[in-house]
Amino acid sequence: MEPLSAATPAPRLRPYGAAAAALLVAAVVGLALGWLRPGWLDGLAERSTDWAWRQIAQPLEERRLVVVDIDERSLAEVGPWPWPRATQARLLNRLAEGGAGLQILDVVFADARPDDAALQRAIAAHQPVLAQVFALPGQGDQTRTGEPGGALPGLRCPAPFGAASGHVANDPALTRAATAAGAPIGHITPRLARDGVVRGQPAVLCHQDAAYPALALAALMKATGETGVQVQRGSGLFEAPWLLQGTQGRMPVVPLDAQGDLRVPWWGAPSSWVSLSAADVLAGRVPAGLLQNTWVLVGSSAFGLNDTVATPFAAGASGAQVHAQLITALVDGRLPFTPRAAPGLQFLAAAAGLGLLGLLVAPAPARLRRVLPRVGLPWLPVLGGVWALVLLGLHVSALAWAGWLISWIEPALAVIAGALAWAMVEHGLSRRDRDRLFSHLSSYLPAPVAAALAAQGPSSAVSARAGQVSVLFADIRNFSAYGEARPPEESMAVLHAFFSAASRIVEAEGGIIESFQGDAIMAVWQADDSSSASAGVQARRALQAAVQLQAAAQGLLPDPAPAGLEPLALGIGLESGPAMSGSLGVASRRTHMVMGRTVTIASRLVGMTADLGYPILVGEGLAAQVNASGLQSLGTFMLDGVRMPHHVYAYPLFAAPRLDTDPRAGLYRPAAQGQGFEPAGPATVITPYPPSTGSSLH
Repeated sequence: MEPLSAATPAPRLRPYGAAAAALLVAAVVGLALGWLRPGWLDGLAERSTDWAWRQIAQPLEERRLVVVDIDERSLAEVGPWPWPRATQARLLNRLAEGGAGLQILDVVFADARPDDAALQRAIAAHQPVLAQVFALPGQGDQTRTGEPGGALPGLRCPAPFGAASGHVANDPALTRAATAAGAPIGHITPRLARDGVVRGQPAVLCHQDAAYPALALAALMKATGETGVQVQRGSGLFEAPWLLQGTQGRMPVVPLDAQGDLRVPWWGAPSSWVSLSAADVLAGRVPAGLLQNTWVLVGSSAFGLNDTVATPFAAGASGAQVHAQLITALVDGRLPFTPRAAPGLQFLAAAAGLGLLGLLVAPAPARLRRVLPRVGLPWLPVLGGVWALVLLGLHVSALAWAGWLISWIEPALAVIAGALAWAMVEHGLSRRDRDRLFSHLSSYLPAPVAAALAAQGPSSAVSARAGQVSVLFADIRNFSAYGEARPPEESMAVLHAFFSAASRIVEAEGGIIESFQGDAIMAVWQADDSSSASAGVQARRALQAAVQLQAAAQGLLPDPAPAGLEPLALGIGLESGPAMSGSLGVASRRTHMVMGRTVTIASRLVGMTADLGYPILVGEGLAAQVNASGLQSLGTFMLDGVRMPHHVYAYPLFAAPRLDTDPRAGLYRPAAQGQGFEPAGPATVITPYPPSTGSSLH
């Protein structure tokens, strides 16, 4: 037998094996998410960023940029859209009279009108930034309306800028007038996400081998006096993938994402900008000084003007809000971007989460435990979710303080997947250990008892129940003397063979080995219910097990016995009746037992087998359950520890002739032709000791 060890390498290595599995799963999940980039993942990341913008947006009370809105009231007072070009020219003149430093038009004049001359003169006089729209592949068609203008000099569609498939530009006469006057033209093409929200705008779009800047970029170049731009890759870890700057170095460096887009910022709440109705401007109802030295963005929010977009704040908002946010952020140099170090930061976030889970779950020094408490394995997925919330908070903080757009979804999912994998591996290991422990426990206790103990915690209370049982005691007679005379290994081998055979036979007949007691066993058959039919079935199976065990003992026990020793023989006692079964003792040391009059009688009967010459003796309770079928009545006896006389029966198949002077030995004679032994005469009731004496058989 191998000695039991209190400490083995397995418990020390097990947490690291589970951690390795968790790291492997987390790495696979992270790489898969990074390579595949499924659409739902991008959508989830973008929607979480929209939520972050709503948390950090502040009412800025911006006064550098004023929005002039062609709203419903303007259409009601001035007339339906499109307005005459003379009216639009008058709007530009009014803005100039109010002291506007730069006029930016989120309006496209696509067709020719009879009164275009008035608008041409206003454009030449005030040099506003005009707008035009390009069609992106998949977001437009091959529309060719008007004539694009405002191409950047010396820039011939470098990477990463994409090409447009069509355009809706200003009337050629207006475009030529703007070019001649030095009025810039910028595109207002949005980059629509899958959910329709505008989150980016191409900084530059290429069309017919010419590069056209965005409206906000054209306004910044006009204000700073830049005549051209150049683009280069970001080199620093905390720089954007692409950087755009003026050729003369007059404007701030503009960070661009991997496809050359300006990410739309939402630093200010939609109410941050002063919004004037175009009707008020045309009617001269603008407070004095409000427009002095400001930039004015002319846009529209009226229904039907096709300038409504979805933003993180509303499903339908004026497109001028997007341009107002972009223009203000460009002036401040606070355009959000994704740094080149984002993948490394995401990896560190995932590694930190898994490392923290490891510190909380795996064994650690007591000094560390005073700072970080140890948690149970079922909390691993919950802790993974908590870490995901932490990453969301870091995502919001990085956006608010540094303008970094770093997706938290990938590391969060990697940590959650790692936590789930860790918990599953640990659960599997615990399940394996539990099954192994239960297998060992059930080899020392009855299987139902072991199952009940495995499902409940330690207790010092009595846990017992009454029921109808059939009890079998089997004892090897003369084994003590045999064990003294023979080597211990030989005695152990005999007991092992006997216990193994007894276990197989009893369990095959539906019984339970309750205990091994030295060189004896105790087996119990529990009735399924209180009905006599169930008790009778269990009684017959117990008797059948006794017969099979006695037959098996003929080949198990040494025969003949070693010289000078009494031969080994098996005695079996059986009884049926009520009994209590359960566990008792303190929580630190308990035992399971079956006790009661039925158990006492069965144990006394096994001791009488040698005296009565029958290896199988049956009590009156079991005899009644089997209707005394095949049993021989031996009479009533006073049993040790039992107050009332008890009727004893024998199963005669294995009866042996008595060789001593006991007067009862003459009751049996050898059966014919080696068929065991049979009764020598009619059954009689034997009462060797009067019940009144109270003595036991001796």
